[in-house]
Amino acid sequence: MPKKPIAKPVAKKKIERFPEPPSMPPETSVIAIGDIHGRLDLLEPLLVRIERRASLLPGLRHIVVSVGDLIDRGPDSAGVIERLMNGVRGCELIVLLGNHEDALLGFLDDKPIGDAWRSFFGADAFLQSYGIASRQNYKVEKTPDRLRQDMLAAIPQAHLDFLRALPTSYSIGDYFFAHAGVRPGVPLAEQDDRDLVWIREEFLHSKQRFEKKIVHGHTPVRKPDFNRNRINLDTKAYASGILTAVRFEGIEAVVF
Repeated sequence: MPKKPIAKPVAKKKIERFPEPPSMPPETSVIAIGDIHGRLDLLEPLLVRIERRASLLPGLRHIVVSVGDLIDRGPDSAGVIERLMNGVRGCELIVLLGNHEDALLGFLDDKPIGDAWRSFFGADAFLQSYGIASRQNYKVEKTPDRLRQDMLAAIPQAHLDFLRALPTSYSIGDYFFAHAGVRPGVPLAEQDDRDLVWIREEFLHSKQRFEKKIVHGHTPVRKPDFNRNRINLDTKAYASGILTAVRFEGIEAVVF
């Protein structure tokens, strides 16, 4: 009898890891901003500083990355969205989708994730920033349609278009930016949008060195958390009064 051909082992896809220390491209300055949560009062002076710095260093390519969670909890979600829609003078601006934006859009689109937004995510602060009464004035658990209709009438279409167009990740140099993190074991190019916006424990507990160093928010920490494989920027601005930003230039990664 002829011998059966021996099956060749399937080669595992080789994933290159970021070099140590990771770096940004030459003549490039990136400033990443943590979760804002309606704190326009903290965002505005930070952007003024960033714009001033860009004007003083015209030879650099200046990029600003917001890692998402623009809305809810703090007092001025509408103002934060409007401010970021106007851009940052002298800089390229990348605004990523956070889980709070994702949940809000889910509520407006009548998706199951919208239940989390109206119940747990500080929705009242968002509503009040658009002149809508507290959700407690609506029997949202039974009939959310009236609240949804009032929101669609009150929120400028340009704001909704802006939120719906937000990307879930951004990559430059040896860094990868996403709101929540990434799923360990999955190449960055194949990450699922839901993981990029919502993942928590599997990512936070991972010791894996990814293809690039991950910069994220989503999980509050007392101060910026610099780890071997990731940097967490979420310092709970809505409650702490501290909106964290980190500047990346060359091999430097320092609080701005």
